[in-house]
Amino acid sequence: MMIQLDQVSKRFGDQEVIHDLSLTIPEHETVVLIGPSGCGKSTLLRLMIGLLVPNGGKVSLFQQALTLENIESVRQKVGFMLQDGGLFPHLTAAQNTCLMAEFLKRDTGWVKTRLNELRELTQLSESVMDRYPHQLSGGQVQRVALMRALMLDPEILFLDEPLGALDPLHRASLQEDMKTIFSHLKKTVIMVTHDMGEAAALADKIVLMRAGRIVQYDTMANLAAKPADPFVTQFINAQRKPWQYLEDQIR
Repeated sequence: MMIQLDQVSKRFGDQEVIHDLSLTIPEHETVVLIGPSGCGKSTLLRLMIGLLVPNGGKVSLFQQALTLENIESVRQKVGFMLQDGGLFPHLTAAQNTCLMAEFLKRDTGWVKTRLNELRELTQLSESVMDRYPHQLSGGQVQRVALMRALMLDPEILFLDEPLGALDPLHRASLQEDMKTIFSHLKKTVIMVTHDMGEAAALADKIVLMRAGRIVQYDTMANLAAKPADPFVTQFINAQRKPWQYLEDQIR
């Protein structure tokens, strides 16, 4: 298994955010973490990548437990993308993308080839690579951030609400592109979102969370047809209501 959590818990002060949570994610699947605000989905993502240390339980990647001794080497096998892109404002798009590769002293020819491959994959023009983040649109920022996350050809890609800051048109466009990219690359992808439509569009399986626990880990079809708890149906219906209202108005 690519990722395994065994009775993982996490506290911040007196508040327990993750409660004895166990989860297994196989390789080459796109799994989306979703749930209400404050349910612990972003905390769970950070525990998986080693940005947070659990108070109890064990997190394993590539069939080895994350420890302080191996965390740096493990992180070189994963990519991470933030909601706002997290680009350094003083670096160009190309410099942001190649930052870790150059830090690790990768071959210059390999870096240049890889940059062009990723630029074509994310459908960015060559001229965009010389621009600074403030000169890029929101969609371009996220595409560059995705390039940076993929630069070292990671085995696992972690995405924390990567499309949350985009307007609906750019969001829909990037959703389609990301779906194509994930299918093409066949990597293990773990993504946090608050949008059930986005989860349904991108995920092989969905982890629906509430109050630091997993309510159901399943396909979208089974979440809708075979809910493990009334909360599952409640959460899905809550996201449908705005669209139902619009449809009723049109009728």
